[in-house]
Amino acid sequence: PVAARTIATGVAANLAGFFGLVGASFGPICGAMVADYLLSGRQWAGPRQGINWAGYLAWGIGFVVGIMPSVPAAVLCSFVVGVVVYTIGAKVGLVPQAVSVPSAMPARA
Repeated sequence: PVAARTIATGVAANLAGFFGLVGASFGPICGAMVADYLLSGRQWAGPRQGINWAGYLAWGIGFVVGIMPSVPAAVLCSFVVGVVVYTIGAKVGLVPQAVSVPSAMPARA
């Protein structure tokens, strides 16, 4: 039913624009996650306390780059911008401390 409506309304004719918007949204998010992973010694640092301003900046600036029609390989560029902006934000202290999470309990036999 969803596919039929998509075709009937003509939305299917502009899927490249839709997927470009999705890529522009997720490119910088993935870039920020990669940067956080690398900056944390190639492990997950855990959940963060408060607002991660470096993450918001990485997403916002990367998204703007990703939706620019004049940027070649915009999704890839938005990913790279996400990595760079998050790394800079982390270096200047915009990433809050990780919250300690208790280790998992061993399974009972």
